[in-house]
Amino acid sequence: MTAYQLAAAVVDPELPMLTIADLGILREVRNDGERVVVTITPTYAACPAMDTIRSEIAAALRRGGWPQVEVVTTLHPPWTTDWITPAGREKLAAAGI
Repeated sequence: MTAYQLAAAVVDPELPMLTIADLGILREVRNDGERVVVTITPTYAACPAMDTIRSEIAAALRRGGWPQVEVVTTLHPPWTTDWITPAGREKLAAAGI
């Protein structure tokens, strides 16, 4: 799997039916040799799940063979529900949300 695929497969701890890619908070995954830099945007600035998400991203990438992982949080532009993917919307609807 690519670094992007590994990061994209991380689930949201508050909405475990969604991956962070489904939710639209995964912004960028950049490979630089053995180092991977992942950029995420929280759904809101004080989102308590971000520490867990950062840890899960780093763990997934390390298991996938990238020993050096940096997870960067950006607030600009701010997250919007427009970033939820069509698959994410279907999963939310199936869960009654």
